[in-house]
Amino acid sequence: MRTQAGKFKTPYTHKLIITYLKSVTKLIGKSPTFRDVHVIPGPSPRTIIRHFETWAKALKAAGIRPQTNQLMKGEKSFIRQNWRKMTDEELGKKLGITSDVIKYYRMQYNLWKNRKGTSKQKYKADGMRMYGKNCEVCNLPITELHHIKPKSTNISDWSILCPTCHAVITRKLIKIDNRKELKTRLTPFIKNLYKNIKFNFEEAWDNDSVST
Repeated sequence: MRTQAGKFKTPYTHKLIITYLKSVTKLIGKSPTFRDVHVIPGPSPRTIIRHFETWAKALKAAGIRPQTNQLMKGEKSFIRQNWRKMTDEELGKKLGITSDVIKYYRMQYNLWKNRKGTSKQKYKADGMRMYGKNCEVCNLPITELHHIKPKSTNISDWSILCPTCHAVITRKLIKIDNRKELKTRLTPFIKNLYKNIKFNFEEAWDNDSVST
């Protein structure tokens, strides 16, 4: 194939480019850069990027880790599954990268959050749409999501509670097994709790006014 200038042009395909990148890597003994490709005959960096969108994607398609130590396909999942059992150094040694790279990816929220939209924040948003934005027991606007049945994905097993009402359950002061018991067991307990609370704000304000 010739260009308009009459020069021969190689019709590069993904497969040919991948083979070329593997060969260059084997020849120079490291992940190739733009400069390496300019020196060694073959497709230009522009041609490679045109086929794969980015240089990193081209290298990863060839099974080559980019110079930036980016994680390869499947390695994020490996870190997620083993970061509690292995140290950053052990993970880095297993994957052939530095522990700093492991630490960086481990600390990124997007690496650990549930991609299917079932994170606690997603649950809370769904629960608030169903049960309201305020605490279901005392009506305070500061709320948390409570799983009546631990780890249940069934919205009928959730409740929206303020930190105090939530703590009463989590500290096992009251046992709640279903949503009905929020009214029959938790509400009377909270009413009695608030009845016995004494606020000293008025006395404190009076003392401040006297001192000034």
